[in-house]
Amino acid sequence: MSIIVIGGGAAGMMAAIAAAREGAKVVLLEHKQKLGLKLSITGKGRCNLTNVAKLDEFLAQVPDNARFLYSCLNQFSQDDLMSFFESRGCALKTERGGRVFPESDAAKDVVGVLIQEMKKLTVKVRTKVEVTKLMQEEGRICGVTLDNGESLKGTVILATGGKSYPLTGSDGSGYRYARDFGHTTTALYPSLVGLQCRETWISTLAGISLRNVTLSMGQGKKKREEFGEMLFTHQGISGPIVLSLSRQLIRQLKDTDNIPVFLDLKPALSEEKLDQRLLREFSENAKKDLANVMKSLLPNALIPVILKISGLEVHQKCHSVDKVGREQLCKALKHLELTVTGHAGYKEAIVTQGGINIREVNPKTMGSKKMAGLYLAGEMLDVDAYTGGYNLQIAFSTGYVAGIHAATYDEGEDL
Repeated sequence: MSIIVIGGGAAGMMAAIAAAREGAKVVLLEHKQKLGLKLSITGKGRCNLTNVAKLDEFLAQVPDNARFLYSCLNQFSQDDLMSFFESRGCALKTERGGRVFPESDAAKDVVGVLIQEMKKLTVKVRTKVEVTKLMQEEGRICGVTLDNGESLKGTVILATGGKSYPLTGSDGSGYRYARDFGHTTTALYPSLVGLQCRETWISTLAGISLRNVTLSMGQGKKKREEFGEMLFTHQGISGPIVLSLSRQLIRQLKDTDNIPVFLDLKPALSEEKLDQRLLREFSENAKKDLANVMKSLLPNALIPVILKISGLEVHQKCHSVDKVGREQLCKALKHLELTVTGHAGYKEAIVTQGGINIREVNPKTMGSKKMAGLYLAGEMLDVDAYTGGYNLQIAFSTGYVAGIHAATYDEGEDL
């Protein structure tokens, strides 16, 4: 059996490895010069490759089409992935929230294991090659044609990624290949991406990070909030809780450029308890400047911003702050409103939301239901998750399943 894998990312390399382990003759095609470019920069170069959450908890982090992944994750679980890397010399560690990283904090070590394993299994890797079309013969995919006119014969696994981080090779070309054979794509959006905000004061805080804060959007049953870390940027906000919340916001931004979100800088305190704390600290430091006393509550750079929003002065003495002043300050600390006007786009998005309609893909094999001899894996599928290592696990698992089943394809197998 000959297998052609298109795409040298997490899904593609794992697909090539899985197929080769089944005895298939495998060639992997990547149009960039190097393999694993996106994998090398994920997690700020540390590579959050999976999450140890139990299956149901894992799938709860997949907003749409989670059930599609049941079989896939059962065939190649987080434990399987971790064993794969650790047994090949890449020690792993688990951090807060169940996130798994290489012990070295170096994504290149993850990429290195995959490349080394492909060499061991004699996977033929060809970089800087472009696929111009997929070939069809007698109702099934039988190979590909390259931009140099060369033809390669074999079953094809598409693992070309989505549209996020296009400089790493994720240019959306896989959607075109799949559409040529009857596949459809759902609406595509950048996801897990930094947000742009209208408030001009935000730019003065660029680089300031916050921990243990809550960011929320919507109200009632539609309210969604995230707790954890965030970062101010020159144009808006970013960081883990912003990235997770962005997935819900992005679709709304196509219809409006005015979405309010609310930052709670002190989620551990109710408004009543926060007011009591302010009253106590202001009483104990009656003759001191507000800016000095607020250092116990906020990072220095944020103090003048919060005081101005509250209608208070940096050098105002604590004893001069009345009940109304405290109420305004509590509101700014507990319900700081930010107006989201846009996002950083695909060039900075971690993943693509949307993709090949999963109803057109066999969840047990990753085989196309539209065309025999074609398998699909990774980010190009319409299944994505929040931040925390889930998306890479999905890429590895779908790649593994596609590789195994492509290599053991039975002509009588149901599409």
